[in-house]
Amino acid sequence: MIIQYLEGAEPLFIKGSNTGCLLLHGAGGGTSWDLKEFAQTLHSETGATIWLPALKGFGTRPEDLYEVTLSDWVNDAQEGIQKLKQDCDQIFVVGHSMGGLLALLMAAEQENINAIVTWAAPFNIRYRQLKLLPIISKIPLLKRVIPEKFPTPAPEELRQIGWVGYDWIPSSLGMIILEGLKRMKQSLTNVTCPAFIIQGTEDEGVSDDSARKIYNTISSVTKDLWYVEGAHHPLMNDDTYKDELFTRTIAFLEKVQR
Repeated sequence: MIIQYLEGAEPLFIKGSNTGCLLLHGAGGGTSWDLKEFAQTLHSETGATIWLPALKGFGTRPEDLYEVTLSDWVNDAQEGIQKLKQDCDQIFVVGHSMGGLLALLMAAEQENINAIVTWAAPFNIRYRQLKLLPIISKIPLLKRVIPEKFPTPAPEELRQIGWVGYDWIPSSLGMIILEGLKRMKQSLTNVTCPAFIIQGTEDEGVSDDSARKIYNTISSVTKDLWYVEGAHHPLMNDDTYKDELFTRTIAFLEKVQR
């Protein structure tokens, strides 16, 4: 089946060296568009082979997210690693938000991940209602109070530079996020590869201590933690922070490269 992606939200593959980098976007309203500038920058500065998939349900229409499962996104990440392994002998994973959670799962559950970088990966989510979803969803009367759609409007300045994404996502994705968080927390101590954990101090999506808790829980000997002063959740799309974010991410990957 041919998937019809929104223009700008298609997967991106850039052939390069035998060092491969899997880029994983978030699971809010954003799409692969969010990471394409970094993909081009990473390739141009390092020559790495890049694979940026569109996670299932994203980049087409928000209605396609209703039937998505955590396994779908995990499979997307696993298939991306296998795609890179065909030509690459080193594999790095960089992920934003839910993509960062997936990067941590890949490092914990897959062999031969050489390093990961997470941008705004959650340890906990700020939305308190999220924790109540498993209870509310089982009580018919309470279930009615859960809106079917969760708004994810992008700032106007982001739209002006060509942002491609969704204005809403199904509230049911909250259950997938909770499942992902549980699985991640159970496996974090299995992360042993070099890791760079990054979060903005003004992140409105994940808890203030997410980056520090991830950093303190993983078993990596080589690991760095950076709180980006003043940055919000989509820090890679903010002109104030993205240049330094890209530079420090690339510097870390080059430092740990064999």
